[in-house]
Amino acid sequence: MKLFVIILLFLNVIFPQTVNVSVDKQVMQEGDVLQLIIEVSGAKDFPKIEMDKIKKNFEFVGGPYEQTSIEVINGKMKDTKTLTWTLSPRKTGNITIPEIQGLIDGKRFVSKPIKISVVNNLKKGSENSVFILAEVDKETAYLGEQITLTYKLYVDLNTKISGIDQFQMPDFNGFWVEEIFTPQRLQYQNKNVLFQGRKYQVANLGQRALFPIAADKHFIPAVSIKTQIEKKNRNKRRDPFFDPFFNSFFTETQTKIIKSKKRNITIKPFPEPKPTDFSGAVGDFKINVAIDQKEVEVNDGIIFTIILEGTGNLGLFTLPKVEFHQDLEAFPPNDDYKKDVFRNQITGSQKLEYVLIPRKPGHFEIPMIEMSFFNLKLDSWSSIKTDPIKIKVTGNNVESDNLTGLTKKEIELISEDIRFIKTNSSEMNTIENKLSTANYLFYFLSTIIFFLPVFSKKIMKTNLFRVDDRRKKNAIKKSLKILKTKNPDSFNIASKAIYTYIQERLLLSSKNLDPNTAKSLLRNYVDDVTLKELINILKICDAGKYSPTYKEELHTIIPKTKNILQNIDKVFR
Repeated sequence: MKLFVIILLFLNVIFPQTVNVSVDKQVMQEGDVLQLIIEVSGAKDFPKIEMDKIKKNFEFVGGPYEQTSIEVINGKMKDTKTLTWTLSPRKTGNITIPEIQGLIDGKRFVSKPIKISVVNNLKKGSENSVFILAEVDKETAYLGEQITLTYKLYVDLNTKISGIDQFQMPDFNGFWVEEIFTPQRLQYQNKNVLFQGRKYQVANLGQRALFPIAADKHFIPAVSIKTQIEKKNRNKRRDPFFDPFFNSFFTETQTKIIKSKKRNITIKPFPEPKPTDFSGAVGDFKINVAIDQKEVEVNDGIIFTIILEGTGNLGLFTLPKVEFHQDLEAFPPNDDYKKDVFRNQITGSQKLEYVLIPRKPGHFEIPMIEMSFFNLKLDSWSSIKTDPIKIKVTGNNVESDNLTGLTKKEIELISEDIRFIKTNSSEMNTIENKLSTANYLFYFLSTIIFFLPVFSKKIMKTNLFRVDDRRKKNAIKKSLKILKTKNPDSFNIASKAIYTYIQERLLLSSKNLDPNTAKSLLRNYVDDVTLKELINILKICDAGKYSPTYKEELHTIIPKTKNILQNIDKVFR
């Protein structure tokens, strides 16, 4: 025991725990970055650091990066663990890195504050050599009106960028977002652009259609991107013994954080009075209806279709509800939404397909459908409507309650079976009106089919014969099947599986999803930790498609996606 205590004291003397917190610079230009370094000697593990206080004055650009080094000096071993962060100041002037608190092997430490001076003494105009502009086609808009946003990178002709981080779209709070353009790689336009008297190369970083929704504030957030800018060689003297060809291999670069400015969006009120049937449609639309047959027999199916086409906030409002006659049984409609981009405007169509079953003979009328929308071309209210459709139903008044609850596809299958077993009276006479085993089997299976929806709904808490319920239940199966696809592009497979699950599970009509939309849709269902992990996977998938930085994730992204989807599906159950 004494020997153990002596050894422990000896080790504590040789390997004392020391903490050193430092920065690589205390005076810096606006747009520069600094390295925050925490070195710990004699610790078993890396320290756990509390960094929340730093976020007030600094933006985290990278890190923490971990490094371990071992040195032997005069027979003594020194183990040093280093954590490094890359920080960008949020403002100019004198700012402070506050005291940093953390734990080292269970022991708490507190560092001293570090003062930083951020100055802007660049020559006039030099600060505009590289910048990002958030260009919008309008700064005032109605709720639901499309705002086209384009982030553009401007680079002066005398400035060279040797490296640039993957650009990430921000969260657009207060907007519904639709993707218009996402570049696969940074590409400058063919023609240079003259801006404020200087010529620039311009690259499109991404374009989005933003539709303002009801919210307290509407603004385009500021974005930042980390670049490596080549430094100009100030030494004009030429060394006669050094070939200038090799200068390109020794080019010095400087890390710069480029930030755009926040843009405020003003929401205009709609003119009064508002139509009573206004449900939020803004744009320019037309509506049509179609029916596959106008004369049918009792209990035969009719397909009634509503098609809305146009330009505007499609998918953000509901189509008018149709009041069918009580003797026309209407099944829940199938919803089909198609989107297209034409001249930076979101265009498309929304289609509702109803299955109608007339239960009694007679003459029926499907009433006209009317809806109001705000017409942006006229800057006033407009109304569209359809013509009523008349239907003639023939046949006997036969009660067929047992068909209630079946979808269009199952009704077609049952009707085919019934037609198939019809036989002539002569054939019935040959078997002396005795029911064969096949008849009994058919009646037995028919009874099961008719009552299966009721049993399934009570036992499984869902109705298997409803399209919506089947979509929700099969969402995870569909996504896992996508993950099994043999394709070298694992990032594309993983993101496709996630978006498919969200679309099927939440019964979305739009197939155009992105990480920001997925985050807003799942926020009320999934806990913050799981949601953050899911969004991180989506961002890795987007970046990994054309960035070699994420090659290590190529073989792990599929199992990570499978695990997170299974966890989310458990929450929905």
